[in-house]
Amino acid sequence: MPVTHIYWFAYFSTDEPSVRYRGLYALEHMQKTHGITYDIVYPGYSHRAVHAFIKTYFSVLINRKPGSVIVFEKIHTRRVYATALKVLLKLHPKMTIYDIDDADYLKFPPKNIYHFMKNCSACTVGSTALAKFTNELNKNVLLLTSPVVAHAEVKAARNSIFTIGWVGYYNAHRESLLQLLFPSLKNLSFPIKLILLGVTKPQHFAEVNEYFNCAAHVTIEMPQNINWHDEQALYNKISTFDIGVAPLLPTSINKAKSAFKVKQYLSCGVPVLGSGFGENEQFLNHGVNGFVCNDSSSYAEYIRLVAAMADDTYASMSENAFRSREAFSMKNYCSTFISYLNKGIQAAEPAQAG
Repeated sequence: MPVTHIYWFAYFSTDEPSVRYRGLYALEHMQKTHGITYDIVYPGYSHRAVHAFIKTYFSVLINRKPGSVIVFEKIHTRRVYATALKVLLKLHPKMTIYDIDDADYLKFPPKNIYHFMKNCSACTVGSTALAKFTNELNKNVLLLTSPVVAHAEVKAARNSIFTIGWVGYYNAHRESLLQLLFPSLKNLSFPIKLILLGVTKPQHFAEVNEYFNCAAHVTIEMPQNINWHDEQALYNKISTFDIGVAPLLPTSINKAKSAFKVKQYLSCGVPVLGSGFGENEQFLNHGVNGFVCNDSSSYAEYIRLVAAMADDTYASMSENAFRSREAFSMKNYCSTFISYLNKGIQAAEPAQAG
């Protein structure tokens, strides 16, 4: 029976990118293009959140729709919300999915994560490293790379001042930036602009400004009060970068990431400099749509190389970057997901790995 409805239980509100991209936006796309209806629930204590949860929860519990799938996205807490969802999984174990795109089992107490991984019919994961780990707990695992929302923003020409851009939550990536990117910028000898989208704490604004205080050739731009829900404005800003950077230290958590920054840059036709491990390897093609950089000196080397490129060479690399977007488009994500729902998961029982 073809899947006709998805119950999506998110782990947080839409302030989290994973909830928007893997959940809400994908569900909206599947309803619009494939006619699959959905209910999405976010945890919270507001009257609206509690009412939506109770309504959907008991709808599934008492009168689950035929042809429906239940998705538990990144549930990891041991609070009331997670406990209620464990009960739901116990009573409705068939056609259930645990979805995860980060190594949360390394950041939080993993007991509930393991419970959902083991007892759902299948797991969908955002990276090869996550697939390898999850396969130890559940034999039905689908690698479903996180998508970028459709947008019309495309890189035009390079800026008069070479512009390097980064997107993310600075607090989570601070060490990678301080150890890999920032030292390389200090060693350059030509004017550059560094745009950091995602610096939020006053002490971090001060830290970045102080770090480059004696580097007169570096201009820093750190926009505040970014509306992360305004996707078109975000991608419009990314399209002004001359290169997008994705530095990562080789930790177990970073190796399991879904290369989302890389995808965001490429989707705008912006060449990428990024670390050469984990999921970055799947999308960053060295010398074609960007360059692999594994230490501070290589970031400096390839920043110089891209800045000195002839216009036609840069335009070709930008075009290659833009063409990469099909591999992680929302259309491709949803088609892959629906195909699995209609073929793979239907044959699966709630099955733990041996």
